[in-house]
Amino acid sequence: MYRHVRSQLTRTDFEFISNTIGKNASERSAILQQSDDAEYVTEMLHRRELFERSITTPPLFLSISPQLFFYVFVYQALDTKHLADDDVVDYVAGICVEFRANNALWQLGSTEGGKTLYMVDMLNLLCDVDKHRQYFLRRHIGNASLFLTGFFPDFIFKRYKQNGAPGIEYYERIGRSQYETAAESSHAYDQHATPVLNTLADRFIDIRSAINLYTDAYLDLRNRKNSLDMIERQAATLDEESFRQSLDL
Repeated sequence: MYRHVRSQLTRTDFEFISNTIGKNASERSAILQQSDDAEYVTEMLHRRELFERSITTPPLFLSISPQLFFYVFVYQALDTKHLADDDVVDYVAGICVEFRANNALWQLGSTEGGKTLYMVDMLNLLCDVDKHRQYFLRRHIGNASLFLTGFFPDFIFKRYKQNGAPGIEYYERIGRSQYETAAESSHAYDQHATPVLNTLADRFIDIRSAINLYTDAYLDLRNRKNSLDMIERQAATLDEESFRQSLDL
């Protein structure tokens, strides 16, 4: 079982869960008493009420941990495409927690407001490190590709249109190939991650698209939902089913 994020929930998180789900003091107390039961906690994290309450205020100001917020967010997003395997959700939520304020993900560009990812440098580095480091570097490259395409598709699409920079398909290819190669040797370094990495390689585009839908609908603080720019990007980067879903959310 891959449950790194679920194992890091805080006392405040469980109080948030119990206050949100529990209908009375007895139910709230029962939830808190079962906070050590991994299967019970995972089942609670599926509840839609947690997601709905967590997005009523901009996430920056929430008292819950990023682990809880992103697990609930990613679960609901992947559930729209019937991909909400808890280990996959846990892994993707962990990516969000790691990269949400990780300056190592970005290289500040020299142009105004520009940011450029060190993707080529990371790919080139694969030739210069041993197999152990290659494994974790491949995972990092896959994670960066998924995080960027999932949460910052506008950034990629805008650079693609204006500057001829690589588009979302480029990052998808890189992410899928790095996850696939990492999965082949994962048994030697992190066997619990093997099935997760295989799923991420096989369903990268579906997972990326699901995150896009929920990011557009719930995390765009500029409230650009259904703006022409957003619709253009969605039409260009989502399959027909996902595009229709984006209009309904």
